[in-house]
Amino acid sequence: MTAAALKAVMEHAIERQRAGRVAEAEALYRQVLAEDPHDAVANHNFGVVAAQRGAVEEALPHFKLALDAEPYQGLYWLSYARALVASGRPEAALKLLARGRQGGLAGPAYDALLAQAQLGRGDGLAARGQFARAIKAYRAALVADPDLAEAHFHLGSVLSESGAIAEGFVHFMRRAELAHGEGVAHGVDAPPHRRKHDREQRDYLQSLGVRSAFHLADGARLPGPAVNPTNATPELLSRWWTAEPQVVVVEDFLTPQALAKLRAYCAQSTIWRRDYDAGYIGATPADGFACPLLAQIAEEISATWPEIFGPHGFRYLGAFKYDSEYSAGTNTHADFAAVNVNLYITPDEANLDPQSGGMEIWNIRAPDEPTMRRLNSDETAAREHLARSNARSRIVPHRANRAVFFDSALFHRTDRCAFREGYLMKRINISLLFGAFGASTR
Repeated sequence: MTAAALKAVMEHAIERQRAGRVAEAEALYRQVLAEDPHDAVANHNFGVVAAQRGAVEEALPHFKLALDAEPYQGLYWLSYARALVASGRPEAALKLLARGRQGGLAGPAYDALLAQAQLGRGDGLAARGQFARAIKAYRAALVADPDLAEAHFHLGSVLSESGAIAEGFVHFMRRAELAHGEGVAHGVDAPPHRRKHDREQRDYLQSLGVRSAFHLADGARLPGPAVNPTNATPELLSRWWTAEPQVVVVEDFLTPQALAKLRAYCAQSTIWRRDYDAGYIGATPADGFACPLLAQIAEEISATWPEIFGPHGFRYLGAFKYDSEYSAGTNTHADFAAVNVNLYITPDEANLDPQSGGMEIWNIRAPDEPTMRRLNSDETAAREHLARSNARSRIVPHRANRAVFFDSALFHRTDRCAFREGYLMKRINISLLFGAFGASTR
């Protein structure tokens, strides 16, 4: 192919790529590279279109060839580093970016890519259990890009599970602001229980003068205790050590001030972002269910009952809201933790049947993680497993401000519930998880 013909093919390839006809562009770049395997532009652009179709591994050597041929092109450094991050090589990306920085590479695109590489590095370290180094990487990601929502989320998770609950929750809240601060609402294709909830919440908030689609109520810490200290008794501990199955019911769990504030936070905050097929919705730390009051509650649980929770650090929390018109409740399952705290906060007058509305707990534990994962995803198999095990269940009815401590490996589910209509009448339970699955609870 003559030089003129090769130039024409290259021009057509670039034209097709700009027009979005990437398959045609890729074929033309292949023609150019067959004639000149070291052409920098063809290698770079071929790498871009290959990465766009998901062939990152194929793109990598082409990005390297382009950079080797023209190292003064800042775009080539960024494209190569971006592909390294996408291929799961954040450490290599960081080394490449450091070299580029020495050569003057800088700017918003560089900072954003550096943040993504540090995020990937942190994820890899966290997966290997190197939490202190993961925290350092996530912090570095946020230095490069303070508004990287995913880095706030992952840093919040590792910090809170490492004992720095309050600091971790700050990052969860920042993630919620970044992810939902524009107030994007659920679409018309949302399930009916979601549409009903959002309509009722919108009307309720407007009655309070709140017009924003994203709103977080006052969730500050209390100056006094949030967890009722009068429940820290030898009798409760004795019940925990001797109960079979290991289930203890605790009344008046929160102080009156904490219960009132938590109810208001759940009612007035647009934190209910998760939909479940069984007709209920959920709130997670990443969506704003991580206010300072909740951090205080999690901390005080461990401090109030160190004999129970001391060996088991805080792991996670979430809230679940049920509308009796739609919800069948959670399925039969066990949890990936050591000890659960399940707390009910809806006023008792909302419950139409005081003998129900809480939870059903069996006396059978999940034997191992693979079995638990299998049974958690198959209600029929879970019920058959319980039947073969001659399992017996116990109903713990709903009561406002009642908490249930139990071995997380015990199979449990939401009891049937019938609650009054009305936005403030929805059944809400909060679940806090402590420790790792399989850890001894006695």
